[in-house]
Amino acid sequence: MSWRTDYRDTDELRYFTELTKVPRPSGHLDRIRAFLLDFADSHKLEHEADEAGNILIRRRGSGRTIVLQGHMDIVATCASGYEFDFENVPLDTYIENGWITARGTTLGGDDGGGLALMMCALTDPSLEGIDLECLFTADEEVGLIGALGMEPGWLSGRVLINLDSEDINEITIGSAGSADVEAVFRFSPEEDTNQAYRVEISGLRGGHSAGEIDRDRGNAIRIVAEFLSRLKGVRISSFRGGSAPNVIPMTASALFTVPESCPVDRIFEEYSAGCVNLLEEPDYVFSLRPAQCSGSWNMKDSSDYLDAILSCPNGVFERDEYGVKTSSNLGVADEGRIVAKPRSSDFATLKKLIANQSELFRSRGASVEEPVAFPAWRESEDSGLVRIASDTYRGYFGREPRVVVTHGGLESSTIKDKHPGMEAISIGPTVLGAHTPDEKMDLRTLTEAKGYLFELVRRLSRP
Repeated sequence: MSWRTDYRDTDELRYFTELTKVPRPSGHLDRIRAFLLDFADSHKLEHEADEAGNILIRRRGSGRTIVLQGHMDIVATCASGYEFDFENVPLDTYIENGWITARGTTLGGDDGGGLALMMCALTDPSLEGIDLECLFTADEEVGLIGALGMEPGWLSGRVLINLDSEDINEITIGSAGSADVEAVFRFSPEEDTNQAYRVEISGLRGGHSAGEIDRDRGNAIRIVAEFLSRLKGVRISSFRGGSAPNVIPMTASALFTVPESCPVDRIFEEYSAGCVNLLEEPDYVFSLRPAQCSGSWNMKDSSDYLDAILSCPNGVFERDEYGVKTSSNLGVADEGRIVAKPRSSDFATLKKLIANQSELFRSRGASVEEPVAFPAWRESEDSGLVRIASDTYRGYFGREPRVVVTHGGLESSTIKDKHPGMEAISIGPTVLGAHTPDEKMDLRTLTEAKGYLFELVRRLSRP
């Protein structure tokens, strides 16, 4: 085997560890931008930033220009009952059995692994003389905002290696399109003297709404809504669940009231017993307790809100030869706000699903703005880039790569649209549990990914 397996003292681990010390949740990227600009200055690398918050760092050389790309932001998710200030506090990481993870929070391996590889490529002596453009994009996790806002033609290279994939065994040649469908209900609380309760579920496994959408993960928002829908005369005072549209919700809670005649305890016992049999979840906690409430939505508004949640398509709808083709995740319910994230590898199907969900929410009384839909992309398996990437993989690892189309969203589609003639693939180290507090990265594969990337860059850079 031609790669190093001693990951314990490597530039890639050092850079990744440095990145975990820089707070960078979506929407709060000033620190990571400053860190990267300081990195570029300290290595005397050309750099510039655009109005969308992206940073481009260049390592000048000769031959074909190769573009490497990853996103700066991370999904900020905590374990149940764990509080963490993602905007100001470094992640608390540790290494165990060759994996790096963070205590109680997401790790940021998505896409810190990619950023670390880009930093290596910009500084490693073995790539000196190769013309590199390293694009660090802003706020990918909340709608590909940086890639969307980038000016067309900013990049001179027409070979793009996205570093946001999460399996060392794969070369990704396409990704699904997606959108965030956001509905806002404007309900006013009214006086309510009925008995109040709080229902809460926590400890579900959650997961990335693309990678785990087909793995029978419980959706906390839907579970709470299904229970409430069984209560005659229910009125909602507060409903909160989920953390982001691209995360299967792990927690949800509601403060509500019911008439004295409603057997709420019996209904909860029966419903929760059914959940035990239906959910493939080992550690969740589902609870009901009396509470205090001074006001709530009326019964019709409460019913419309629950109906909107339960009628919204959720889960997997279509598959193809690459796996899941079309799906949707009901990811956020925050008081009167609901956000669903539909995905599809077929843009016409995606637009139809967006229209259906938008109309469903509007018919229940919500306002819905027209969402921005991100298109899918797919390279031909016979393209020059895919053939070279596959051949280089075979030579480096001594095995065949899996050539895949991911159901997740990658910025390659948007970047390609702004640079006609560009070809793209995506690779990266193995990351498990992305978007959850169980996220971890295999450090051996981080080193392997660097070795493979460097071999591929050398080969692609030849005129």
